[in-house]
Amino acid sequence: MKIDLVSGHKKNWDAGASTVFLHLDKSLSDLGHATTIFHASDFENRRIPGSIAKLFDAYSVRNSLYSHTSQTDVVEVAGNLGWVLFKTLRKKLENRAPLMVTRLHGLEFKDEQSRITEEIAQLMKLPLKYRVFSRHWINWQEFESIKVSDLVICHTSREADAMITAGLKQEKDVAIVPLGVDERFFFEHKTAPTVKNILWWGSWVERKGIFSLPRAIELAVREMPDLHLTLGGTGKHPEEILPLFAESVRHRVTVLPFVSREEHILYLQNSDLFLFPSLSEGYGLALLEAMASGIPCITTHTGMAYDRLEHNENAVIVPMSGPTALARAVVSLANDVKRRELISRNAQRTARELTWDSFAARTAQLYDFHLSEKATSAHT
Repeated sequence: MKIDLVSGHKKNWDAGASTVFLHLDKSLSDLGHATTIFHASDFENRRIPGSIAKLFDAYSVRNSLYSHTSQTDVVEVAGNLGWVLFKTLRKKLENRAPLMVTRLHGLEFKDEQSRITEEIAQLMKLPLKYRVFSRHWINWQEFESIKVSDLVICHTSREADAMITAGLKQEKDVAIVPLGVDERFFFEHKTAPTVKNILWWGSWVERKGIFSLPRAIELAVREMPDLHLTLGGTGKHPEEILPLFAESVRHRVTVLPFVSREEHILYLQNSDLFLFPSLSEGYGLALLEAMASGIPCITTHTGMAYDRLEHNENAVIVPMSGPTALARAVVSLANDVKRRELISRNAQRTARELTWDSFAARTAQLYDFHLSEKATSAHT
């Protein structure tokens, strides 16, 4: 098959959404398919300010990529970027149009719900421009991309259920394909008798539970005075983050704005617990990578928790926006070596089931099936 992939992000093997498309491109190529991958730099409009251009990226995708995508078998586009391109392909090529696929790394309105929750709790203030305009336009574009696609691929049942329940897509045109994890994240994790080093990983944005985490650490340190927290891959510098933590614990927090994949693995190897208290996740690749490394993880019921996690079996699941519950889970797990050992083993077993090769193979199977269905429909 000739396959075009449009990631919508800058090329970066160390960034979640970008690395999904990069792995998909590589693995599909290894399977013998002719793939071309496009990143944000291939279509973004540099003549328009970034904050405004983002609202019209779907038009830029169509204008920049139509010629190439009209000559392919499958075109897969991330999130809300495909609707203008797909409508144009269908109008101009009719039955000769490629299979049009939207891949969801999550649903924007789910992320928005988390932002609104934090705003109502007076933990943040959403910009007026976003509240009045951006949120509605971005949500509409995502819904439109879903509706005009031949197939929507998401990573958990959270997104699939939302689309099917809302009537945005029929069940037969929605598929769940879980993400994979690199083999290099797997190593023998030795459970330490005491917990000292805790790791949190991800972009420092509200949906990652950043307003609950500082209070949770403050509470946990009262029971565990030697505790140290590392915040990795935040994209923000220490002076932007540390003021959110109580002054008494700031010296126990290390902020790493930008970290390579090799450094990421090194920090996983030297950590005793992994915290992932997100309010909204399309999957949570950082959590899967931590599970692969055998670190006992504490997370919330979002992302891969919908389909892959069992409380006290392969992870500890706590309520969202609950710093006291999160702190109690840290202390409780730190005091129970056998439970940490059990969760560590089961987490690695779960992660072993998820590979990038199987992720790509399942995606290729879906392409084949829906291309056949499309061909059959065109001849009836």
